[in-house]
Parts: sequence; structure tokens; C-alpha cells
Amino acid sequence: MTIHDSFEGALYVATIVTLAEKYGIRLESGSDFDYYAETIASHRPQPIGVPFDPNLNAIHPDDGFWFLGWDRDGRLVFTQAVRLLRIEGQSLADYFRDQYVAFPPAGLPIDFDRSFYSPGPSARRMTGTCAYHGDVWMISDPAYRGTGMSSILARLALATALMTWSPDHMIGFIIKKLAFKGLGEREGYMHSEPAALNWFAKDRPDPMVAQMCWMNRDDLRYLLTIPAETVMA
Repeated sequence: MTIHDSFEGALYVATIVTLAEKYGIRLESGSDFDYYAETIASHRPQPIGVPFDPNLNAIHPDDGFWFLGWDRDGRLVFTQAVRLLRIEGQSLADYFRDQYVAFPPAGLPIDFDRSFYSPGPSARRMTGTCAYHGDVWMISDPAYRGTGMSSILARLALATALMTWSPDHMIGFIIKKLAFKGLGEREGYMHSEPAALNWFAKDRPDPMVAQMCWMNRDDLRYLLTIPAETVMA
């Protein structure tokens, strides 16, 4: 991480925190995933994503962080989490060829015998440090939906990852239906690989298909040059 990344990232994060406060959202962050899981279980209808479940993963405090958003009434209105993936010298495609089963959609009974990962050319080229962004959720409330708030809060995670780890790559998976609605682009992602994950739910004939959205370090740096206020507008 360069001094420039740290300075620009801190300004960007401060701007997002201020914008969130204007919408009545108090942001909480941390790296204790036991606390995060307990909060999700108590305040969110959707279960915690498998990659961030501390009962299934040993996430060191230096290797992950999360954000929670609370409204003035004490309701949980937003969540997201990020963790480093231990690729250890292999390509991202090689990593997910073995590990994709650890990244299923939350709360869906999966038929792992039929499900599969299909890497694209970018995943085959990606090496080095990689940060995984997921467990993104926003309450179904017109006070927040359609405001652009989810877009800038997603960028909060991207900027924090750049400041914390300066990863070579940042990735996330988005269900095709939401990807086609532009969710990845709204969150700030600049590239995607279609049909990366194909999940077959038990007793269902058709798969749930997810795209892999991704950025490299230079993309993350470029993202910080786009004013958060512009994203909200």
C-alpha cells in the first residue's frame, strides 16, 4: 500500500461515512467474526454467508473485516464482509476449482454433485493476493432502496480493502439476475466473468448461475477518483 492509497482511501471512506449519516445510518466495522455472526443471526432474516461463518472458517482478524449499518431505531439495515483468500501461488481458477463448494449462496440446500465452477480467462490469469467481497445485504425499505446508498456502501468495502491489504485483485459473485440489472457495476466492479458458478438446488432442475465480478489494484485506485457524491446522484 502506498501513502497515496492510504490518504485517498481515508478521504473516500470519510465521505461515505458522512453520506451514510445523512441518511440516518450509523456504520459499525470490525474483524471479530463471532460477533458478526451473532449479530446476523439476531437481526437479519438472511443467514450469514458460508465464507464468513466463523463456525466453518478460521478468519484471523488481520485477514477479514465487516461493516454493519444501523438506523436510528436500532434496526440492522446493511451488511457486508471481506476476507483474504489464501491462493498461495496458484491461479484464482485453480483455487476455486477445489474451493468453490465453500462459496454457496446463503440459505439454499445445494446439490454439490451437479453444481460446478467454470473459470474464465481472467480467473486463469489472476495470481497474488485476492480479497473476496460478499454477504452484501440491504433491508427492503424504500427509505434506502433506490437511493444509491447500497452503491456507496459497497465502495466503502472496496476502499477499505485497498487501504488494508492493497490486494492484487478483488472479487465477488453476483447472481445472474442481479448482475443483468447492473448490481456489479453499481457496486463499482469494472469487470465480470459470466456463468462462473452454477449452483443446483436440491430437487430443482435448473441452476442458479452467478457471475464473478472483479477488479485489479489499479481499478481499485481508479475507483477512488470517482466522487461518492456522484455515485449517489
